[in-house]
Amino acid sequence: MIKHLARNPVGGTVLGCLDSIRPHISASWGGPFNGQKFRQRIFFDLLYYLPIKAIVETGTFRGTTTALFAATSLPVYTSEAHPRFFTYSKLRFIGNRSAIHLFRMDSRSFLHRLAHDATAPKQDVFFYLDAHWGSDLPLREELEIIFSLWENPIVMIDDFCVPNSGYRFDDYGPQNTLNLNYIDSTVSTHELAVFFPAVDVAAETGAKRGSIVLCAETSGGILDATVKTLVRYLPIVRAIGSTLKT
Repeated sequence: MIKHLARNPVGGTVLGCLDSIRPHISASWGGPFNGQKFRQRIFFDLLYYLPIKAIVETGTFRGTTTALFAATSLPVYTSEAHPRFFTYSKLRFIGNRSAIHLFRMDSRSFLHRLAHDATAPKQDVFFYLDAHWGSDLPLREELEIIFSLWENPIVMIDDFCVPNSGYRFDDYGPQNTLNLNYIDSTVSTHELAVFFPAVDVAAETGAKRGSIVLCAETSGGILDATVKTLVRYLPIVRAIGSTLKT
């Protein structure tokens, strides 16, 4: 019966309403950012050192990380396509509509809509991308929309492969693993600075999921000088007739 309800929008809405009276659900995944304390430190460092004007989230789920975003007093724009999780989050934040703008939309459509919303900031916005699951991965398109239509955005991606580490990440099969190869074309096209957590997975808490931070070089220089919770990724390039260069 529950599975049947979850497979259709009306049933998903009903389940979302039922979930809203189960208070323990609000702490899903162990808390904000999957219960990862070091990831939270990264986020607050970014807020402290960069002039962030708003927060945009794709993949609200049950709003656990959304609630942390709202506590910053910055405007929060978040999207959730699944009717069950959207309904739950809508009821959870029913008293905070002025600060949390919740949309039931595919993340790509949501970003396009937000990009053309005159009331939403288009510069110095922090994006948290967590709408990836299943075979239809929106991540490449999300990144292209963001870095084409916003000025100086800061992007953090959840569930991302941190090279040579034990952090967990999403792998949906060949060509669909959330790693540097998957986003290489966007990084190259927009000449992005790339950063990873500056702590070994053993020192992280919670679900120990990997993450990556992407930004334009104008912000990258600031992060190099100030944010010690991140480390810049410098790929090793092997050139013919030369030694290894970084």
